Formats: sequence, C-alpha cells, structure tokens
Amino acid sequence: MQKLIESAAALRSARVAKSGIYELKLRALLELADELKIAKEYTASLPPIDIGSITLVDQVVLVLLAKIVKPRKIIEIGTYKGFTTRLFIENTPEHCDVVSIDLPKGLTAHLAETDERSALSSAEQNDDYLRKRQEIDGEAYLASITEAQRKRLTLVKEDSTTINFKEAFQSAEMIFIDGGHEHQIVRADTENAFGIVKRGVIVWHDYNSKIHGDVTEYLAEFSKSQVVFHVANSLVAFALVNIEL
Repeated sequence: MQKLIESAAALRSARVAKSGIYELKLRALLELADELKIAKEYTASLPPIDIGSITLVDQVVLVLLAKIVKPRKIIEIGTYKGFTTRLFIENTPEHCDVVSIDLPKGLTAHLAETDERSALSSAEQNDDYLRKRQEIDGEAYLASITEAQRKRLTLVKEDSTTINFKEAFQSAEMIFIDGGHEHQIVRADTENAFGIVKRGVIVWHDYNSKIHGDVTEYLAEFSKSQVVFHVANSLVAFALVNIEL
C-alpha cells in the first residue's frame, strides 16, 4: 500500500525508509522549495496536446526537482520533439549541461502506420507512433532556443540501452527516463542511470500511465530495494540519490 506524503517533513522521514513507493502531494515539494528558499519563477510553454506530451503538473515537478538538486549535468532519455529538453535548458543556469538521447533516424521504415486512436490502445502501438512522429517532426521545440542555450545542449542519436554511460557521460546529477517503455528497456535505462548518479535524482515518466504499464510494474518491483516517490496527479516518479533534504 502506498503511503501518502503531504509535507516536506514527511518527505524527509520517508527518505530513511528501506523501500516502497510513496504517494507525494505536489504541496510537499513546493513546501520544500519554500524551506530551501528556491525561486518559484520558471519558464515554460503551454503543454502540447498531442500524444507523447507532458502535463503542466509534470512540468512543475521536473522544474522543482532541477531547482532542488541544482545539477551540473542533466541527461534526458527520450528527446522526442524536444519539449522537456527545452524545459530543462530554459530553467537551469548556464553552467548546467543538458544531454538528450534518442534513437537515430532511419529505424522506423519497418513499423506499421498507426493513427492516433490506435496509438492510445496499446503500449507497442503508442511507442511505434511516437517513433514515427519524431522521425517526421524532429526536435521541433528546440528550433528557437538561443545560441547560448544551444551550446549547453548535446543531442545523442543512439539506442540508450547500448551506450556505456560511464564512458560517454562520466557523471550526472539528474537523469530523466522517458525513452522506450518496455520493461527491459526501463530496467536497462535505470541501471545505466544509477551507475553514474552519485548524488542527485533519477526521474521516470509514465508511472501510472494507462498505456505504459511496464513502467509502473518495473517501479513496483524496483521499489522493494529503493525508495521511490510518485507525485499525485502526475505521471512522474523519482528516486533521490544521496540527497540530504
């Protein structure tokens, strides 16, 4: 049974627990931000309405986590159209680098055509639809970022599960996992993330998704050995790594 966390104090006490998925109210993160005197201003676009987007609550959670952890490097697995990539770039200081990973082009020719309705019916069709849309549209949300922001951004076109993260990236303080949603891919991305984050936060998208059940199932298993938080009314779950709150 998930335990409900409503305050920053409860969040701190949950950190000492051995395992479990904790249901976290957004208020607890906002309260923590107040205690840490974190500026509440942030830059964001209105949430896109197309498949594969994130909600306004998801955006707020990602920005709050970035502001709390203060990463020097953020790694995003799953660029898609670059919406969250841009969110990270626009809400981190100039000393923070952002790396975003997605599959190379030319890998979708064998995939069957999928319409939006079908894409909402199964995890496999959803991922196939997103891969095709990404190939067609590219990183549309990154087209208008500034030159200074672009210098902090590295786009990697590789399968995240085949990358040696230690050799390629050395370290990171925040990793956002939103690539392939199959159980084995989520596991591989998670293991890669924990291999290079010594202090920071690892974030998963699509927890409690009605389509991508593998993410939820994997985290239920993973939480037997690691404290995982899910922010209520969002698709965001996260684990803190050696963070003193």
